[in-house]
Amino acid sequence: ILKIAPGINNRITTITAQIHDDAWYADSNGQSATGIGGTPQGNSGIGAPRPLVGSVVDANGDIEFGVTETDTIASDGTVTTNLSVSFVPPATVAAAGPPIPLINLAAQVGAGGTLVAGQTLYYAISALDGAGDESALSFVVTAQITGAESSVTLTGLSFAAGVSGFNVYRGATPAEVLRIATAQAVSAQFTDTGLTEQPIPPADSNYDHANFYWRMELQSEEAATVYSPTTVGNGTLQMPANGYLGMTARITRGKGAGQEQTIAANTATTLTVAPAWTVTPDATSFFVVAEAAWHFGALAASSPADFEIPNQTGEVVEITGRAANANNVECPAAISIVTRWQIGGGGSGDSATPPAPSFAVGTSPLGGVVQLSAVSFGDLTNTHSISAGTLTLYYWNELTGQPTLALATAMSATDQTLTLSATGDATAGTYIQLDGEVMQVTAIGTNGLSYTVTRGIDGSAAAAHAAQTLIYTLTSTTLITPFPPQFFGTPYSGSWLFPISLPDVRVASAELYVTNDWGNSPTGSICLTNNDNNGLRTLSGGQYTIQVGGYLAIDQSAAPPLVVEAAHSVRDVFAVLGTAADAPVSLQLNVNGGAYCAMSVPAGQLVSSTVSGLGLPALAAQSQITLSVLAVGQTYPGADLTVLIRL
Repeated sequence: ILKIAPGINNRITTITAQIHDDAWYADSNGQSATGIGGTPQGNSGIGAPRPLVGSVVDANGDIEFGVTETDTIASDGTVTTNLSVSFVPPATVAAAGPPIPLINLAAQVGAGGTLVAGQTLYYAISALDGAGDESALSFVVTAQITGAESSVTLTGLSFAAGVSGFNVYRGATPAEVLRIATAQAVSAQFTDTGLTEQPIPPADSNYDHANFYWRMELQSEEAATVYSPTTVGNGTLQMPANGYLGMTARITRGKGAGQEQTIAANTATTLTVAPAWTVTPDATSFFVVAEAAWHFGALAASSPADFEIPNQTGEVVEITGRAANANNVECPAAISIVTRWQIGGGGSGDSATPPAPSFAVGTSPLGGVVQLSAVSFGDLTNTHSISAGTLTLYYWNELTGQPTLALATAMSATDQTLTLSATGDATAGTYIQLDGEVMQVTAIGTNGLSYTVTRGIDGSAAAAHAAQTLIYTLTSTTLITPFPPQFFGTPYSGSWLFPISLPDVRVASAELYVTNDWGNSPTGSICLTNNDNNGLRTLSGGQYTIQVGGYLAIDQSAAPPLVVEAAHSVRDVFAVLGTAADAPVSLQLNVNGGAYCAMSVPAGQLVSSTVSGLGLPALAAQSQITLSVLAVGQTYPGADLTVLIRL
């Protein structure tokens, strides 16, 4: 179209047009044979090309760019995130291809289809020859759809000799048409009953290459609950006042989708844009806030385009691709596809939260330390981006001595309520331990004299408990352990240990969950009461030694008093003789003058039985330990005695 001339009072418009055939002109004015990026220029024109077409259809039925994320780990351990973006480049118009077909500019809209009312559709056709070459598009035909379940018939189709078929294109604007029918037999008309659009663009003589850009989203996608010609927002948001001044507001879905305007001001819930929206959003609309400027990513003549973006786990990046001609003139940004992509964190590959972990809890041989180890998974799916583990330990502090609270009456393995010998101090959610079973208190009753409980917590076995069984009210502590990226599955993960300083406690159970880019895993748990100690005793390490040299004799204070420098729980106590006696040697340890424990070395033996420290009181700081020899041998009393108190 060369000219549009309005008549008097604009009632009549005269349109002058001409048919143009590239074959009429020789391309011999000495220009370069290659386009931007070193790609063949071919018949690329100097007009703006049509918008680039994506390669995938999303859940909303919209055509988007296909995106694949990968990572690269540098020698210093840093991770860069790379995107591979796929698209459908248009075919070129062959110089020796078929001529442009003719079409009646008046479409016939009728019934018998699935096209919905209230839209304007644009149609065009192209011709195909026997070699598969495709012509440029015909004139574009407009169809106003006013009735429900409509169809559109294109008439007056006319093709040159040698044409073997034609393709049909349809779109919401003349520049954004996509193929709806391929290689149709030559005919004078074609009817569209509501055919599905394919992600195939028409041949474009102006296309030379594609430029790709990216920008970060600053406010995630939200449904519009506030909207007007100059605003959009959501009443639940807590945006910083005017924190997005100068940034870009974009309608991503619903009414007005694809519009972008600059943010002139914002409150906690509402964005004000300038200029006003071309199409006012409504309750069907969704919006985001993005950076004001696009960052260049890559130039590509064919799919895919590869480029690097910031490695910002969980953030959303917007990607747009714009077709360009040989002079790098791009198609309009307003009609170019914008695809949203959530960054997985260096291409972690995780697509959901991780599975529940398995793990082990032990103690250090030196004492006083709990060790978390053997964190593992039956399946490494969704474990690549795990960055932390949250461990909770439930334990009894042995320095406080034995509890005074006990069962008033016996309980069976199925009872959900226990009666206390005195008022308890637990609250709902507290863990308690009876023998080897861990329970969780869910409710307090009878003015604190009864607990309602959940039995068999963390894998402990629900069992019957006799009256006067001690009730240990457990303390909990929670710790965070970090994990480096891509940790699980490496050789190092098999020998990994995480030490936790926690002396003089008895750990009953432990719970662990891990966190990746998507969130927290289910909680894994283990019970540690399946031993003679009814738990994992951490103690504090070291020992006290009392020695008596020479032959033994009955003595109330066989060695100088030993002063305890700090409070300790006791692992065990035993005695060793250098020379055996001909009768049992009886010994007694005293703390602050009171009996603490008794030992006996059998006749003819050198080592006494071991007294477990589990039932012994903790040794208080500054207390004094003395040793009494209560009985020795008659002829051979025994000699060179050593008593060891292991902590």
